[in-house]
Amino acid sequence: MITVLAPATSANCSIGFDCLGLALDWKSKITFELADENLITGCPDEYCTQDNLVMQAYLTTCQYVKVEPKNVHIDIDSDIPFARGLGSSSQCIVAGILGADALLNLNLSDEQKLDVACQIEGHPDNVAPALFGGLIVCANHADRLLKVKFPASNWKALVVIPNYEVSTQEARKVLPTTLKRSEVIQQVSHAMLFEHAWLCQQEDLLKEVCLDYIHEPYRANLIADYQSIRAIADQYGVPFWISGSGSTMALISQDLTKLNTIQTVIESTNSQLECRVLNVCDTGAEVIYG
Repeated sequence: MITVLAPATSANCSIGFDCLGLALDWKSKITFELADENLITGCPDEYCTQDNLVMQAYLTTCQYVKVEPKNVHIDIDSDIPFARGLGSSSQCIVAGILGADALLNLNLSDEQKLDVACQIEGHPDNVAPALFGGLIVCANHADRLLKVKFPASNWKALVVIPNYEVSTQEARKVLPTTLKRSEVIQQVSHAMLFEHAWLCQQEDLLKEVCLDYIHEPYRANLIADYQSIRAIADQYGVPFWISGSGSTMALISQDLTKLNTIQTVIESTNSQLECRVLNVCDTGAEVIYG
């Protein structure tokens, strides 16, 4: 039997639309074992089909290396909410790839794993941190995908999860098709300063540069609680962004006491919001044998 522990992720990280993602220490446990027929258990009945994303990633990985897939029993143990901007689909994709690799002894390289994941997901900002952990930036260059991993340092995230979904497809529909030159300049400068602030652990600077022009101003309108949670983040002086396409929002700090205080404030004013303080997951998905 093979077990894959796959972390949640927070994609875009404000200024890194479709190219920057952060792994969080909230993991799904997905097990694989050879079986007489393909079987999915552990998740709601409507997902226990051959269209299950873990199964599809498992089969796609076999197809990628031209290996005949073996029947497998996949059991999914996860409490990470679906369609909330915490990388639930990327967890499934990464687990299916790593499960196939380990169960069938495929010996995929890291580059191959990421290549398969991106073929399924379409972009790397969720799957790359799920695979490798930490804060990861990716860029398409010619026919290669370049990636750099930044260490977790002491950063932590308070994720605020509304009880409603935001469809990624709907969230993409509201995005602008053009940007002003001044907005592009601001976006690039903020992205460059973001890297410095993260590596040098300058929380005040990180807060200032978490100002996006590509997606967040438009997706904010899809999240009823956005303005109130952003106001709390501003009040306490912590970096803030929409996680993925939402509806989850992330508040970032190195001060655990501050995040715990903010969590108490949010929960006391809105019982419909789930809050969790999470460490950055620096190791990415893990494979356990036996």
